[in-house]
Amino acid sequence: MTPAQQREFIHGFKEMSHSAVTILTWSLVTGIAMAKSTLTVQQAIAMSLLVYAGSAQLAALPLIAVGAPIWVILLTSFMVNLRFVIFSLGLQAHFAYLSTWRRIVLGYFTTDFSYLSHIKRFPKPETKEELAADKEHLRLYSMMGFQAANWLAWQVSSITGILLASQIPKDWGLEFAGAVALVVIIGPMLDRASARWAAVTAGVVAVMTYGIPFRLNIILAIGAAVFVGMVLDKSPKEGVIS
Repeated sequence: MTPAQQREFIHGFKEMSHSAVTILTWSLVTGIAMAKSTLTVQQAIAMSLLVYAGSAQLAALPLIAVGAPIWVILLTSFMVNLRFVIFSLGLQAHFAYLSTWRRIVLGYFTTDFSYLSHIKRFPKPETKEELAADKEHLRLYSMMGFQAANWLAWQVSSITGILLASQIPKDWGLEFAGAVALVVIIGPMLDRASARWAAVTAGVVAVMTYGIPFRLNIILAIGAAVFVGMVLDKSPKEGVIS
């Protein structure tokens, strides 16, 4: 890396460290949940490294435990991670110049925090003139800094939770801490009325359909939330969402 690229990477890494407590808490709870599920330690570590999506992992664990059909597990995980389709659309204009394999790698490392941090710092993609002048692709290295800090914090804490799950007392209340951490993650995303109504819809539908098999209430809740969000985003009162 050039000195300028190093500065951008370090800046992104330091910025992401401000969210370290939330990331560490959420990943620790996820690691403990995997360790106390039907997965072996090796399977749990592999899931942490390969899936790298806390909400999808937690949604899949009870389905795996009850022997749900693979299509139910995959569909549930897809629905839980549906927001990443929106993230991808948002980042496509920023990194369309990259090769396919580099965009795939960038997609794997992208999380809620890294996406929000990048969009907050660079709300608009570079114009053709700006991209041509940016020979060192400094925005990319800033994003890589966000992602590296997020990935490192997540994996260290998640694997720690997996390995030490049996040593952590239940009275620590980590489940509650994990729920609080998730609220902190979701909070910044509820910056529009459509997003807030979608969240309320998801909560209501999830509770009303709680008793159906294979936790399909999660899929119904997400589907309802996506529908409400899309309808309200098209409303003249909402404006255009970038």
